[in-house]
Amino acid sequence: MVEGSLVEPVRTHRTTAGNAWWATDRVLWSVLSVWTALWAWLRWTPSGISWHFFTLSARLLFGDAGLRMYAQHPELQFGPLTAVAVGPFTLLPSSAGLVAAQCTMTVAGLFALRLVTPLAGPAGGRRSLRVLLAGLVLAPAWTVLSVRWAHPDDVLALVLLAAAVRAVSAGRGLPAGLLLGAAVGAKPWAVGAGPILFALQRRETLRGLVGGALVTVAAWAPFLLADAGTWAAMSPPVGINESSPLRLFGVRADVVPAWTRSAQLVAAPLAGLLAVLRRRWPAALLVAIAARLALDPQDIAYYAAGAVLAAVVTDLAVAGWLLPWTSLVTAAVLWQPFVVDFAHRMQNTHGLSLWWFRHPTGVAIVHLAWAVATLALLAVPDRWLGRGTPRLPAGPSWRSAADRRPSPTASS
Repeated sequence: MVEGSLVEPVRTHRTTAGNAWWATDRVLWSVLSVWTALWAWLRWTPSGISWHFFTLSARLLFGDAGLRMYAQHPELQFGPLTAVAVGPFTLLPSSAGLVAAQCTMTVAGLFALRLVTPLAGPAGGRRSLRVLLAGLVLAPAWTVLSVRWAHPDDVLALVLLAAAVRAVSAGRGLPAGLLLGAAVGAKPWAVGAGPILFALQRRETLRGLVGGALVTVAAWAPFLLADAGTWAAMSPPVGINESSPLRLFGVRADVVPAWTRSAQLVAAPLAGLLAVLRRRWPAALLVAIAARLALDPQDIAYYAAGAVLAAVVTDLAVAGWLLPWTSLVTAAVLWQPFVVDFAHRMQNTHGLSLWWFRHPTGVAIVHLAWAVATLALLAVPDRWLGRGTPRLPAGPSWRSAADRRPSPTASS
């Protein structure tokens, strides 16, 4: 590890267990590919629910609207890099473009998992099993995002954030910052993961902050300067779901107050910073998402994908247990039933799904409790997380060199 660095670069180890046929990458990713494809097929009818927003953005950006896209269409609540990424799919016939996008976004989930796999420890049978179990939990939630709702903004942001986490684990500040800035250019809520840069050596942190700021400004400044209406579009009049935790805070308005978006953009990075201060920086993404969802006016099924991926990162990089408990609990709590005939959901559902629709306040309580419990993970002792000395030592860059020195028992 470079002297003064707060993040020990991930090293790949070859072990005897790693040579077992069931622990090979080929078997692991083949199983996860088949499992993910199965869930993609299960989500296929109906699917592409939100895709029209993204094809519209690409047509506007490369058409007459140009840099005035957001001022003219404030309902587009994602970044310009998403519109750019969607552009090639609009060159295909509409149905073919959607299918190609859904397949690409589904594969992106496996790619994101592959990016964070080295954080799970030395290569071998145990790591392969941990990644396999985490992937089995991730696929059902991810395909809700990639296939059923078809939201390339969240997919792009999450993959970029996974890559940023990988870069930080290798002690590389500039690539991490550039990736974080690109994620914010795809979806503004990605700013919540920014504090992971403070887990780096001071010089690398500075490089990351400068790189991230430059990319963010380059993505958003042209739109903000081209039309002042873009500023107003950053806080569109979004309705508040009955199952939103905001209802528990006494927000009774039909549309979200202007302060909630600002509160999210402040609370999420602060939560992420707490993870860094607690020397559990890979959990910053999870606690940032938890803080955001606790203040979100909507309660939509595809939100679970980002939370579960962040929980997978926490299970693999922060915890040491075999079963991905954080991911399992997150997937279970944020699960939402889906019905084609929503107007008659009370008549055509039963069991837990019917309870969910009948008790939105109860759902809000459960979701808020999950957010609080997620933040509480930062306070529990290491031994409760099934780990000894942290495998990826990290802390704020202003600590002394003595405080940053890894324990002799830390694994390499």
